[in-house]
Amino acid sequence: MVKFFISLLILVIAVLLAVLFVQNDPGFVLIKYGDFSLETSLAFGIVAVAILAVTVQIVLKLILAIWRLPRTLKRQAEHRRIDKSRKLLNQGLIDLAEGRFEQSEHNLVKLIDYAENPLLNYLAAARAAQQLGKYDNRDNYLKDAHDAKPEAQIAIGVTQAELQLASNQTERALATLTHLRTVAPKHDYVLKLLSRVHFQMNDWSALCDLLPEVRKKKLLREDKLKQYELSAFTGCLDDAGKQDAESLDKAWNKLPKAYQTDADLILHYIGLANQFEMTSNKIAQIVVKSINQQWNPRLVDYYGQLRLEDTSQQLNTAEKWLQDYGSSDVLLLALGRICIRLKLWGKAQNYLEASIGIRPSADSCIELAHLLSREELNEREKACQYYQQGLELSLGTVSKEQPLVSI
Repeated sequence: MVKFFISLLILVIAVLLAVLFVQNDPGFVLIKYGDFSLETSLAFGIVAVAILAVTVQIVLKLILAIWRLPRTLKRQAEHRRIDKSRKLLNQGLIDLAEGRFEQSEHNLVKLIDYAENPLLNYLAAARAAQQLGKYDNRDNYLKDAHDAKPEAQIAIGVTQAELQLASNQTERALATLTHLRTVAPKHDYVLKLLSRVHFQMNDWSALCDLLPEVRKKKLLREDKLKQYELSAFTGCLDDAGKQDAESLDKAWNKLPKAYQTDADLILHYIGLANQFEMTSNKIAQIVVKSINQQWNPRLVDYYGQLRLEDTSQQLNTAEKWLQDYGSSDVLLLALGRICIRLKLWGKAQNYLEASIGIRPSADSCIELAHLLSREELNEREKACQYYQQGLELSLGTVSKEQPLVSI
């Protein structure tokens, strides 16, 4: 409309200029056809031609508008539907977020043929159907999403895997994610979900293969990652322990170096290896290596109970820890037990009494009671009192933090 008025204004200005140009010499215009003739001034002729041109243009535009009217009405109707579809998408997403899943599903698919990006509608509708327990509808929406936009198979596949996991369809989620892994092997979220699936399925071998990359990319919180790693490595050791000693050793050697010094894994590995009669010296090497890198009371206590061929060297190692880490009730108890095996009665008694002095325990009291009962010391009355205290500690009738009565 603006263009029309601008064009009309230009035409009026041109006509006025033309009239002003011919006002000194009006001239004439003669139109003759057969017996009909029309004569007028040039100025009037210019104005008449301009009016005729405008009239013809208006008539032509009117005819063209009438000709295009059906198509125009159809386009306007489509625009209205597209606009309504956009509003339904927004409302459907709001409903989904607010937990009105049935209303959300209805709004998301109502005018989906006119959606600007039907992929969003289908994915959101699949989530709504999942919440309603309509798994067939969910799968149909995901299939429609793939048909609508095949190039978005990663987004569709990830959504499908998430929904399958949420509905405890773990094996189906594994199939979905395995396919996605082949399509996009470097996709971080696919890797994260796949590790979660293997963890839930107790597929420890597959999880062990994924965890180095998961750690490198920092895809899990450290506490969650350690939970996955500890469970996976323990599971791999268990699986290997069901075979033979060689398989168990291979599984142990495949563990990351940081976990070969973990107390829980070491004790678990030793427990499995004992069925294959693992030598005490090899066990001692593993335990000593771990304690030298990181102090662990459980491993120290275990080391004190090991019966090694070279007990003197065992004592030297434990006394070095006493210099490096200082006194602790567990280490002093271990030293006392080693000294007993070396028949160093007085030294063993000193270590055990020192252990009880720091923190009395049933083990230390009973160990000292056994020692005092021996013929070499023959302090049976004192031994009986330690037996009694050890029994009370084991039954919980005396607090471990409460100092014992001096004997």
